[in-house]
Amino acid sequence: MKILHTYHDGSVLGVMSSKRLIRLPIWKGQRIMDTGRVSEMKRAVGTQVRCLDSGYHVVKYNEDTADGRRIESIYLIDGQHRAAVIRDFYDETMCEPEFDVTVTERTVASEADAIEYFNQINNVKVQQWAIDPNLLVNNYIHALEMAFNKPRVALIRPGKTKRPYLSSDAIRSALTAHAHLVKGVGGAVARFVSASEAYNVTRLHQLSIELLCSKSSKDTLKESAIKANFALAYDDAMEWVRLVLESTQSVHR
Repeated sequence: MKILHTYHDGSVLGVMSSKRLIRLPIWKGQRIMDTGRVSEMKRAVGTQVRCLDSGYHVVKYNEDTADGRRIESIYLIDGQHRAAVIRDFYDETMCEPEFDVTVTERTVASEADAIEYFNQINNVKVQQWAIDPNLLVNNYIHALEMAFNKPRVALIRPGKTKRPYLSSDAIRSALTAHAHLVKGVGGAVARFVSASEAYNVTRLHQLSIELLCSKSSKDTLKESAIKANFALAYDDAMEWVRLVLESTQSVHR
């Protein structure tokens, strides 16, 4: 991407091709795609897709690979509906040439930072969390990261990561799988975070006892979790999310 300007907050305004833009993965914390809105934009734009050449936002952050390397990933965090119109236009016309689009790019350190940036550029209100499940899940992830991530140690990290660290994508998937238990009112998020902290303490105690009683291939992971004082990534199935959600529901009744 060609850089045109650097803003006071460190984000940059740049230019990239329309075809590169539509290949960018969509940030998972986006609002649910509104196909009706896309259809309306298509009717309004017609063949003049070049008018959709500005106002896009992307985020960049480092992610761990399966072999422990750190790679830089980039996601479209704002402008998914306009990008969808351009993508569909190329699919239907095939030979249409690419054109330049302007994009604001922000480098973030965590999923919580990405969520804050998304809320900032979209002016997200509290009421919207109850309307869009993705925004509600964002609220849970942000609060969880605020509780567990420390200035020098990010226990919850974006994208793929290696245990004992926990992927924010894994949390998002687990929360989405139990969306009927995810609430946006009455202190539900605070109860979830508090119960997660309590579960972490209990699980660490269990792992310590298990270490005294066995010698297996999983002992190294148990030791890593105990050293990090963080056990939420120990179980691949992320069953703790359901357990914690259910416990907070029963307590609030």
